[in-house]
Amino acid sequence: MENVSIEEMKKRYYHNPEEYPLLRQQTHKLMRDGRMTSEVIPINENLIHYVQDTALLISIIDGTVAIDGNPGGGIPYDHVVYLDKSARPVSWLVNLFWDEFAAKNSSGVSVKRPKHSYINIDRSPWFRNVGISVSDDGRQKDNGELATYGDFLNHIQNLTPRHLSEIRALYIPDGIEKEDADWINQQDTILTGKRVLIIDEVSRTGSTLNIATCLFQKAFPDAHSIEGSYFWHPSEPILMMGNEKVLTSLPVWYDPNTLTGRGIGSLDPDYYNNKYEYFRKEAEKGKKVNLRKLHTYAYSSGVFSTPLLTEDGSLWDLSEEKKTRELMADLKKLYTQYKEHRIFFEPPMEWADVDYDFFEKKITEQGVLMMPEFATSEERTELQKNPLYYPNWKKWIKESAII
Repeated sequence: MENVSIEEMKKRYYHNPEEYPLLRQQTHKLMRDGRMTSEVIPINENLIHYVQDTALLISIIDGTVAIDGNPGGGIPYDHVVYLDKSARPVSWLVNLFWDEFAAKNSSGVSVKRPKHSYINIDRSPWFRNVGISVSDDGRQKDNGELATYGDFLNHIQNLTPRHLSEIRALYIPDGIEKEDADWINQQDTILTGKRVLIIDEVSRTGSTLNIATCLFQKAFPDAHSIEGSYFWHPSEPILMMGNEKVLTSLPVWYDPNTLTGRGIGSLDPDYYNNKYEYFRKEAEKGKKVNLRKLHTYAYSSGVFSTPLLTEDGSLWDLSEEKKTRELMADLKKLYTQYKEHRIFFEPPMEWADVDYDFFEKKITEQGVLMMPEFATSEERTELQKNPLYYPNWKKWIKESAII
């Protein structure tokens, strides 16, 4: 993109917040005059953030970047597990942007996106499963101390074969034929011999993802490897309140106080147990039903989310669930406008460690200027005044609210 004026660049990459009903609500926490306050993130900066974090996660999944941010070994994961509920929208972003950011083979074709699944593992019930009494949100123990992954490990001997078999059962290809934990834990699964990546949407204490990864490692000792990673990386430094970390931002759909916005419900064993019993009786009347799968969902209902349900237990029509529809529409528009070269793409810094030339190319092909390696002092001084010089452009993006 040569000879593009700053006015043309701003017009191309500027967005009116009204375009994104849900993403425009993104906030972050800041310290102002010694007090913590919440501010809305400018829409231009926010859209860049979502695309950037999606690009980084895809490059972890495809093996380009390792979980620690260093160059990866080029070996993609075979299966990705997203933790319900809040990591489910992450899967939508990965699916939308896969071909844009996944590594390419020698023919220029994106490597195949691995299969994925969802499972509902939250810290609160699993602290209780090993005998630790915690608050409703799973953050504090009865003595007021923060509940940690270390506490979970100190009580891990209280896990039972049943706990692990509920997880393993979901990955037995044809489902279960009997509720026998020892039998289930001996069956082959679709994860046998596979490299598995578990995704959580954001790290607060780290307990949820660490617990989920530990449970999978114990439930699938025959997997090749099982690791965990996060989607969201707050753009501002983490704040401290006392001895507890406070995230400066969370994905806009993250809300532990509501069921809506992610297209999936919570845990409700009665739903799957009643469904299994109903169809079991139907099968006795001669109706063809996949009872093994239904049996599996009933058996694993402690880790398998239900669809969204109304108060009377009936299915919620997603066409009436405004927040999920708004989120899906916003994410689809984000992808469409990126494809139209209307979302400025700031590559993850981890890409620079893998291939700096490629990192620089992704920036400069959008019309932004980078400092040449062998620039003279005069050239440096002149470039630093140019509004299209990368640091200056980033400042405009961050501060822009109107053109």
